[in-house]
Amino acid sequence: MRFALNACSDRKKTIFLIKRNFLYFNINEGVKRVFESVAKTLLRECETKTRLMSFYIDCDRSKRSAKEILIDLKNLQKKAIEEGANFYADTRYSERISSIFNDLGEKLVHGGLGEAKGIACFADLEGDYYRFIELPVSVENLVKFSDHPFLAPLIEALYPHRLTLVAVVEARRATFYRVFASAIDKLLTLEEDVPPKVKSAGWYGLEETRIKRHVEDHVKRHLKNVAATLRALYDDDNYSLVLIGGNANYALVVADLVGEILADTPVEVCSKLGITDQVRIILEAVTDHAIKSFVESSSKLVQSIITEYEKGGLAIAGLRGIIRASNLYAIHQLVIDEYRMIGGKRCGSCGALGVDEDACPLCHGAMEVVDDLINLLVCRTLRNDGDVIVIGGQSPLREYDGIGASLRFAI
Repeated sequence: MRFALNACSDRKKTIFLIKRNFLYFNINEGVKRVFESVAKTLLRECETKTRLMSFYIDCDRSKRSAKEILIDLKNLQKKAIEEGANFYADTRYSERISSIFNDLGEKLVHGGLGEAKGIACFADLEGDYYRFIELPVSVENLVKFSDHPFLAPLIEALYPHRLTLVAVVEARRATFYRVFASAIDKLLTLEEDVPPKVKSAGWYGLEETRIKRHVEDHVKRHLKNVAATLRALYDDDNYSLVLIGGNANYALVVADLVGEILADTPVEVCSKLGITDQVRIILEAVTDHAIKSFVESSSKLVQSIITEYEKGGLAIAGLRGIIRASNLYAIHQLVIDEYRMIGGKRCGSCGALGVDEDACPLCHGAMEVVDDLINLLVCRTLRNDGDVIVIGGQSPLREYDGIGASLRFAI
Protein backbone atom coordinates (compact mmCIF):
# COMPACT_ATOMS: atom_id res chain seq x y z
CA MET A 1 0.00 0.00 0.00
CA ARG A 2 1.38 3.42 -0.97
CA PHE A 3 1.02 6.36 1.31
CA ALA A 4 1.68 10.02 0.64
CA LEU A 5 4.60 11.94 2.07
CA ASN A 6 3.68 15.56 2.77
CA ALA A 7 0.09 14.44 2.29
CA CYS A 8 -2.57 17.13 2.20
CA SER A 9 -6.01 17.71 0.76
CA ASP A 10 -4.64 19.65 -2.20
CA ARG A 11 -3.53 16.99 -4.69
CA LYS A 12 -1.02 19.36 -6.31
CA LYS A 13 1.02 19.55 -3.12
CA THR A 14 1.70 15.84 -2.65
CA ILE A 15 5.11 15.40 -4.21
CA PHE A 16 5.94 11.71 -4.08
CA LEU A 17 5.01 8.41 -2.53
CA ILE A 18 6.86 5.92 -0.37
CA LYS A 19 6.42 2.19 -0.78
CA ARG A 20 8.67 -0.22 1.09
CA ASN A 21 11.35 2.48 1.46
CA PHE A 22 11.26 3.40 -2.23
CA LEU A 23 10.61 7.08 -2.78
CA TYR A 24 8.55 7.24 -5.97
CA PHE A 25 7.79 10.40 -7.90
CA ASN A 26 4.06 10.80 -7.64
CA ILE A 27 3.55 12.18 -11.13
CA ASN A 28 -0.16 12.36 -10.44
CA GLU A 29 0.71 15.31 -8.21
CA GLY A 30 2.28 18.02 -10.32
CA VAL A 31 5.07 20.25 -9.10
CA LYS A 32 7.40 22.35 -11.18
CA ARG A 33 10.45 21.62 -9.06
CA VAL A 34 10.20 17.94 -8.19
CA PHE A 35 13.91 17.44 -7.57
CA GLU A 36 14.00 20.35 -5.13
CA SER A 37 11.10 18.92 -3.14
CA VAL A 38 12.82 15.52 -3.02
CA ALA A 39 16.16 16.99 -1.91
CA LYS A 40 14.63 19.23 0.73
CA THR A 41 12.47 16.42 2.08
CA LEU A 42 15.56 14.21 2.38
CA LEU A 43 17.38 16.98 4.24
CA ARG A 44 14.45 17.41 6.60
CA GLU A 45 14.17 13.67 7.23
CA CYS A 46 17.91 13.37 7.86
CA GLU A 47 18.28 16.54 9.95
CA THR A 48 18.72 14.78 13.32
CA LYS A 49 20.66 11.79 11.97
CA THR A 50 24.43 11.91 12.41
CA ARG A 51 25.53 8.59 10.91
CA LEU A 52 24.29 8.55 7.34
CA MET A 53 25.26 6.36 4.42
CA SER A 54 24.63 7.63 0.88
CA PHE A 55 25.26 5.42 -2.11
CA TYR A 56 24.58 5.46 -5.84
CA ILE A 57 24.48 2.44 -8.14
CA ASP A 58 24.27 2.26 -11.94
CA CYS A 59 21.47 -0.13 -12.94
CA ASP A 60 21.05 0.71 -16.62
CA ARG A 61 19.86 -2.58 -18.09
CA SER A 62 20.26 -1.34 -21.65
CA LYS A 63 24.02 -1.62 -21.17
CA ARG A 64 24.42 -4.57 -18.80
CA SER A 65 22.53 -7.64 -17.64
CA ALA A 66 20.82 -7.91 -14.28
CA LYS A 67 23.51 -10.41 -13.25
CA GLU A 68 26.28 -7.87 -13.98
CA ILE A 69 24.43 -5.18 -12.04
CA LEU A 70 24.04 -7.55 -9.08
CA ILE A 71 27.79 -8.19 -9.12
CA ASP A 72 28.41 -4.42 -9.01
CA LEU A 73 25.93 -4.13 -6.15
CA LYS A 74 27.73 -6.84 -4.18
CA ASN A 75 31.08 -5.14 -4.79
CA LEU A 76 29.68 -1.80 -3.64
CA GLN A 77 28.23 -3.52 -0.55
CA LYS A 78 31.66 -4.90 0.32
CA LYS A 79 33.21 -1.46 -0.18
CA ALA A 80 30.51 0.15 2.00
CA ILE A 81 31.14 -2.29 4.84
CA GLU A 82 34.89 -1.68 4.71
CA GLU A 83 34.67 2.11 4.40
CA GLY A 84 31.97 2.34 7.06
CA ALA A 85 34.15 0.41 9.50
CA ASN A 86 37.10 2.72 8.77
CA PHE A 87 35.06 5.95 8.85
CA TYR A 88 33.41 5.22 12.20
CA ALA A 89 36.19 2.98 13.60
CA ASP A 90 33.40 0.51 14.34
CA THR A 91 32.28 -2.72 12.65
CA ARG A 92 28.83 -2.85 14.25
CA TYR A 93 27.13 -1.32 11.20
CA SER A 94 28.06 -4.17 8.85
CA GLU A 95 24.80 -6.05 9.34
CA ARG A 96 22.73 -2.91 8.85
CA ILE A 97 24.59 -2.02 5.63
CA SER A 98 24.18 -5.56 4.30
CA SER A 99 20.43 -5.60 4.95
CA ILE A 100 19.93 -2.38 2.94
CA PHE A 101 21.97 -3.64 0.00
CA ASN A 102 20.19 -7.01 0.12
CA ASP A 103 16.80 -5.27 0.00
CA LEU A 104 17.82 -3.42 -3.15
CA GLY A 105 19.22 -6.63 -4.63
CA GLU A 106 15.86 -8.36 -4.10
CA LYS A 107 14.07 -5.57 -5.95
CA LEU A 108 16.52 -5.82 -8.82
CA VAL A 109 16.06 -9.60 -9.10
CA HIS A 110 12.27 -9.31 -9.14
CA GLY A 111 12.19 -6.45 -11.65
CA GLY A 112 11.03 -3.80 -9.20
CA LEU A 113 13.11 -0.92 -10.58
CA GLY A 114 10.85 0.16 -13.44
CA GLU A 115 12.67 2.26 -16.06
CA ALA A 116 15.33 3.47 -13.61
CA LYS A 117 18.90 3.69 -14.91
CA GLY A 118 20.35 4.52 -11.50
CA ILE A 119 19.43 4.25 -7.83
CA ALA A 120 20.30 6.61 -4.98
CA CYS A 121 20.05 5.45 -1.38
CA PHE A 122 20.15 7.44 1.86
CA ALA A 123 20.21 5.47 5.12
CA ASP A 124 20.53 6.10 8.84
CA LEU A 125 22.91 3.48 10.21
CA GLU A 126 21.59 3.85 13.76
CA GLY A 127 17.87 3.60 12.99
CA ASP A 128 15.33 2.14 10.60
CA TYR A 129 15.31 5.01 8.12
CA TYR A 130 16.39 4.49 4.52
CA ARG A 131 15.19 5.66 1.13
CA PHE A 132 15.77 4.44 -2.42
CA ILE A 133 15.22 6.91 -5.25
CA GLU A 134 14.97 5.87 -8.89
CA LEU A 135 17.06 8.00 -11.26
CA PRO A 136 16.53 8.52 -15.01
CA VAL A 137 20.26 8.47 -15.86
CA SER A 138 23.25 6.24 -15.22
CA VAL A 139 25.39 7.23 -12.25
CA GLU A 140 28.84 6.42 -10.94
CA ASN A 141 28.90 3.64 -8.34
CA LEU A 142 29.96 5.23 -5.06
CA VAL A 143 29.34 5.28 -1.32
CA LYS A 144 29.87 8.06 1.24
CA PHE A 145 29.47 8.35 5.00
CA SER A 146 28.70 11.67 6.68
CA ASP A 147 26.34 13.57 8.97
CA HIS A 148 24.39 14.83 5.94
CA PRO A 149 23.14 13.19 2.72
CA PHE A 150 25.36 13.32 -0.35
CA LEU A 151 23.06 15.15 -2.79
CA ALA A 152 25.24 16.40 -5.65
CA PRO A 153 24.74 13.35 -7.95
CA LEU A 154 21.00 13.34 -7.18
CA ILE A 155 20.67 17.00 -8.22
CA GLU A 156 22.74 16.43 -11.36
CA ALA A 157 20.49 13.51 -12.32
CA LEU A 158 17.13 15.15 -11.64
CA TYR A 159 17.51 18.89 -12.24
CA PRO A 160 17.20 18.86 -16.05
CA HIS A 161 13.81 17.14 -15.89
CA ARG A 162 10.50 18.95 -15.65
CA LEU A 163 6.97 17.72 -15.13
CA THR A 164 5.84 17.46 -18.74
CA LEU A 165 2.47 17.03 -20.42
CA VAL A 166 3.05 15.09 -23.65
CA ALA A 167 0.73 14.63 -26.64
CA VAL A 168 1.39 12.26 -29.55
CA VAL A 169 -0.87 13.53 -32.35
CA GLU A 170 -2.14 11.62 -35.38
CA ALA A 171 -4.82 12.38 -37.97
CA ARG A 172 -7.55 10.48 -36.11
CA ARG A 173 -6.07 9.95 -32.68
CA ALA A 174 -4.02 11.62 -29.95
CA THR A 175 -2.54 10.04 -26.83
CA PHE A 176 -1.60 12.05 -23.74
CA TYR A 177 1.04 11.29 -21.12
CA ARG A 178 2.35 12.78 -17.90
CA VAL A 179 6.15 12.44 -17.70
CA PHE A 180 8.81 13.22 -15.15
CA ALA A 181 12.31 11.77 -15.55
CA SER A 182 11.88 7.97 -15.80
CA ALA A 183 8.25 8.04 -14.61
CA ILE A 184 5.48 8.03 -17.22
CA ASP A 185 1.71 7.83 -16.84
CA LYS A 186 -0.65 7.39 -19.78
CA LEU A 187 -3.55 9.78 -19.21
CA LEU A 188 -5.98 9.09 -22.04
CA THR A 189 -6.41 8.45 -25.75
CA LEU A 190 -8.64 10.68 -27.87
CA GLU A 191 -10.04 8.97 -30.99
CA GLU A 192 -12.26 10.69 -33.52
CA ASP A 193 -14.16 9.67 -36.61
CA VAL A 194 -12.08 11.42 -39.27
CA PRO A 195 -12.85 10.00 -42.73
CA PRO A 196 -9.91 8.55 -44.67
CA LYS A 197 -8.47 10.31 -47.68
CA VAL A 198 -10.12 8.96 -50.82
CA LYS A 199 -9.84 9.77 -54.48
CA SER A 200 -12.99 10.11 -56.55
CA ALA A 201 -12.99 11.68 -60.00
CA GLY A 202 -16.56 13.02 -60.09
CA TRP A 203 -17.55 15.91 -62.40
CA TYR A 204 -14.26 17.57 -63.48
CA GLY A 205 -12.74 16.55 -60.13
CA LEU A 206 -15.25 18.58 -58.13
CA GLU A 207 -16.29 15.57 -56.06
CA GLU A 208 -12.65 14.87 -55.17
CA THR A 209 -12.21 18.49 -54.08
CA ARG A 210 -15.36 18.33 -51.96
CA ILE A 211 -14.23 15.11 -50.24
CA LYS A 212 -10.76 16.53 -49.62
CA ARG A 213 -12.25 19.67 -48.04
CA HIS A 214 -14.57 17.48 -45.94
CA VAL A 215 -11.60 15.46 -44.63
CA GLU A 216 -9.61 18.61 -43.90
CA ASP A 217 -12.51 20.06 -41.91
CA HIS A 218 -12.65 16.90 -39.79
CA VAL A 219 -8.88 17.01 -39.19
CA LYS A 220 -9.07 20.67 -38.15
CA ARG A 221 -11.84 19.90 -35.66
CA HIS A 222 -9.80 16.96 -34.38
CA LEU A 223 -6.71 19.15 -33.83
CA LYS A 224 -8.82 21.76 -32.04
CA ASN A 225 -10.16 19.00 -29.78
CA VAL A 226 -6.61 17.85 -29.10
CA ALA A 227 -5.67 21.40 -28.07
CA ALA A 228 -8.75 21.67 -25.85
CA THR A 229 -7.92 18.32 -24.22
CA LEU A 230 -4.37 19.47 -23.56
CA ARG A 231 -5.69 22.59 -21.88
CA ALA A 232 -8.06 20.57 -19.69
CA LEU A 233 -5.29 18.16 -18.67
CA TYR A 234 -2.92 21.06 -18.02
CA ASP A 235 -5.42 22.57 -15.60
CA ASP A 236 -5.42 19.32 -13.60
CA ASP A 237 -1.72 19.62 -12.73
CA ASN A 238 1.12 22.07 -12.32
CA TYR A 239 3.09 21.27 -15.47
CA SER A 240 6.15 23.26 -16.41
CA LEU A 241 6.29 22.10 -20.05
CA VAL A 242 3.87 20.94 -22.76
CA LEU A 243 5.59 18.80 -25.40
CA ILE A 244 3.89 17.75 -28.65
CA GLY A 245 4.99 15.03 -31.05
CA GLY A 246 3.57 12.60 -33.58
CA ASN A 247 2.78 13.87 -37.07
CA ALA A 248 5.07 16.89 -37.50
CA ASN A 249 2.53 19.08 -39.32
CA TYR A 250 -0.29 18.33 -36.90
CA ALA A 251 2.04 18.86 -33.92
CA LEU A 252 2.87 22.38 -35.18
CA VAL A 253 -0.82 23.25 -35.53
CA VAL A 254 -1.64 21.97 -32.03
CA ALA A 255 1.37 23.79 -30.55
CA ASP A 256 0.17 27.08 -32.05
CA LEU A 257 -3.35 26.54 -30.73
CA VAL A 258 -2.21 25.61 -27.21
CA GLY A 259 0.47 28.31 -27.11
CA GLU A 260 -2.22 30.95 -27.55
CA ILE A 261 -3.95 29.90 -24.32
CA LEU A 262 -0.97 28.90 -22.15
CA ALA A 263 1.05 32.08 -22.04
CA ASP A 264 3.06 31.24 -18.91
CA THR A 265 4.15 27.69 -19.83
CA PRO A 266 6.43 26.67 -22.72
CA VAL A 267 4.62 24.73 -25.46
CA GLU A 268 7.12 23.05 -27.76
CA VAL A 269 7.21 20.56 -30.62
CA CYS A 270 9.50 17.57 -30.06
CA SER A 271 10.93 16.61 -33.45
CA LYS A 272 12.34 13.33 -32.07
CA LEU A 273 8.93 12.15 -30.88
CA GLY A 274 7.15 10.54 -33.82
CA ILE A 275 3.99 8.45 -33.91
CA THR A 276 4.48 5.79 -31.26
CA ASP A 277 2.89 4.29 -28.17
CA GLN A 278 6.09 2.68 -26.87
CA VAL A 279 6.94 3.98 -23.41
CA ARG A 280 10.69 3.62 -23.88
CA ILE A 281 10.70 5.69 -27.08
CA ILE A 282 8.54 8.41 -25.51
CA LEU A 283 10.78 8.60 -22.44
CA GLU A 284 13.93 8.79 -24.57
CA ALA A 285 12.50 11.61 -26.70
CA VAL A 286 11.34 13.62 -23.68
CA THR A 287 14.67 13.04 -21.89
CA ASP A 288 16.71 14.13 -24.93
CA HIS A 289 14.58 17.28 -25.18
CA ALA A 290 15.04 17.99 -21.46
CA ILE A 291 18.83 17.56 -21.58
CA LYS A 292 19.17 19.80 -24.64
CA SER A 293 17.07 22.51 -22.99
CA PHE A 294 19.05 22.21 -19.76
CA VAL A 295 22.40 22.59 -21.55
CA GLU A 296 21.17 25.75 -23.26
CA SER A 297 19.65 27.32 -20.14
CA SER A 298 22.57 26.43 -17.84
CA SER A 299 25.05 27.91 -20.33
CA LYS A 300 23.12 31.19 -20.29
CA LEU A 301 22.91 31.11 -16.49
CA VAL A 302 26.66 30.58 -16.07
CA GLN A 303 27.42 33.46 -18.40
CA SER A 304 24.98 35.76 -16.60
CA ILE A 305 26.55 34.94 -13.21
CA ILE A 306 30.06 35.63 -14.50
CA THR A 307 28.98 38.88 -16.17
CA GLU A 308 27.15 40.06 -13.05
CA TYR A 309 30.08 39.11 -10.79
CA GLU A 310 32.68 40.86 -12.94
CA LYS A 311 30.70 44.09 -12.90
CA GLY A 312 30.22 43.91 -9.11
CA GLY A 313 26.54 43.04 -9.17
CA LEU A 314 24.41 40.44 -7.37
CA ALA A 315 26.59 37.45 -8.11
CA ILE A 316 29.70 35.78 -6.72
CA ALA A 317 32.21 33.31 -8.14
CA GLY A 318 35.09 31.32 -6.65
CA LEU A 319 35.13 29.07 -3.59
CA ARG A 320 36.08 31.65 -0.96
CA GLY A 321 33.47 34.12 -2.14
CA ILE A 322 30.80 31.40 -2.25
CA ILE A 323 31.62 30.33 1.31
CA ARG A 324 31.37 33.93 2.53
CA ALA A 325 28.00 34.33 0.79
CA SER A 326 26.76 31.04 2.26
CA ASN A 327 27.76 32.07 5.78
CA LEU A 328 25.74 35.26 5.31
CA TYR A 329 22.70 33.35 3.88
CA ALA A 330 23.02 35.43 0.71
CA ILE A 331 22.95 32.66 -1.93
CA HIS A 332 19.90 32.60 -4.16
CA GLN A 333 21.07 30.09 -6.78
CA LEU A 334 24.24 28.00 -6.43
CA VAL A 335 25.78 26.68 -9.66
CA ILE A 336 28.45 23.95 -9.69
CA ASP A 337 29.89 23.01 -13.05
CA GLU A 338 31.18 19.55 -12.10
CA TYR A 339 31.15 18.03 -8.61
CA ARG A 340 34.59 17.58 -7.04
CA MET A 341 35.29 16.64 -3.46
CA ILE A 342 37.16 19.53 -1.84
CA GLY A 343 38.18 19.53 1.82
CA GLY A 344 37.69 22.53 4.08
CA LYS A 345 36.64 23.67 7.54
CA ARG A 346 33.41 23.96 9.55
CA CYS A 347 32.87 25.76 12.85
CA GLY A 348 32.05 23.35 15.65
CA SER A 349 29.91 26.03 17.35
CA CYS A 350 27.85 27.86 14.72
CA GLY A 351 28.39 25.68 11.63
CA ALA A 352 29.95 28.41 9.49
CA LEU A 353 32.16 27.13 6.67
CA GLY A 354 35.72 28.01 5.74
CA VAL A 355 38.58 26.97 3.49
CA ASP A 356 41.64 26.90 5.75
CA GLU A 357 40.83 29.24 8.66
CA ASP A 358 41.72 28.26 12.23
CA ALA A 359 39.06 30.50 13.77
CA CYS A 360 35.43 30.85 12.68
CA PRO A 361 34.87 34.00 10.56
CA LEU A 362 31.56 34.59 12.36
CA CYS A 363 31.81 33.53 16.02
CA HIS A 364 35.61 32.99 16.27
CA GLY A 365 35.06 29.44 17.49
CA ALA A 366 37.34 26.52 16.62
CA MET A 367 37.14 25.18 13.06
CA GLU A 368 37.00 21.46 12.37
CA VAL A 369 38.27 19.70 9.24
CA VAL A 370 35.61 18.42 6.80
CA ASP A 371 36.29 16.30 3.74
CA ASP A 372 33.53 17.57 1.43
CA LEU A 373 32.99 21.31 1.42
CA ILE A 374 31.01 21.33 -1.83
CA ASN A 375 28.29 18.99 -0.60
CA LEU A 376 28.01 21.00 2.62
CA LEU A 377 27.43 24.11 0.49
CA VAL A 378 24.76 22.22 -1.46
CA CYS A 379 22.94 21.13 1.70
CA ARG A 380 23.15 24.55 3.33
CA THR A 381 21.85 26.34 0.24
CA LEU A 382 18.83 24.03 0.00
CA ARG A 383 18.13 24.30 3.75
CA ASN A 384 18.15 28.09 3.38
CA ASP A 385 15.53 27.85 0.61
CA GLY A 386 18.03 28.46 -2.18
CA ASP A 387 18.37 26.67 -5.50
CA VAL A 388 21.23 24.38 -6.56
CA ILE A 389 22.31 23.35 -10.06
CA VAL A 390 25.00 20.76 -10.81
CA ILE A 391 25.77 20.99 -14.53
CA GLY A 392 27.81 17.80 -14.73
CA GLY A 393 30.59 19.11 -16.97
CA GLN A 394 33.17 21.84 -17.30
CA SER A 395 31.99 25.38 -17.97
CA PRO A 396 33.46 28.92 -17.96
CA LEU A 397 33.07 28.72 -14.15
CA ARG A 398 36.17 26.51 -14.12
CA GLU A 399 38.21 29.73 -14.01
CA TYR A 400 36.46 30.44 -10.69
CA ASP A 401 36.98 27.08 -8.95
CA GLY A 402 34.02 25.66 -10.87
CA ILE A 403 31.44 27.36 -8.66
CA GLY A 404 29.32 30.51 -8.73
CA ALA A 405 26.05 31.89 -7.45
CA SER A 406 23.47 34.59 -7.87
CA LEU A 407 22.83 36.52 -4.66
CA ARG A 408 19.78 37.67 -2.72
CA PHE A 409 21.58 40.85 -1.68
CA ALA A 410 24.97 42.52 -2.07
CA ILE A 411 27.77 41.36 0.25
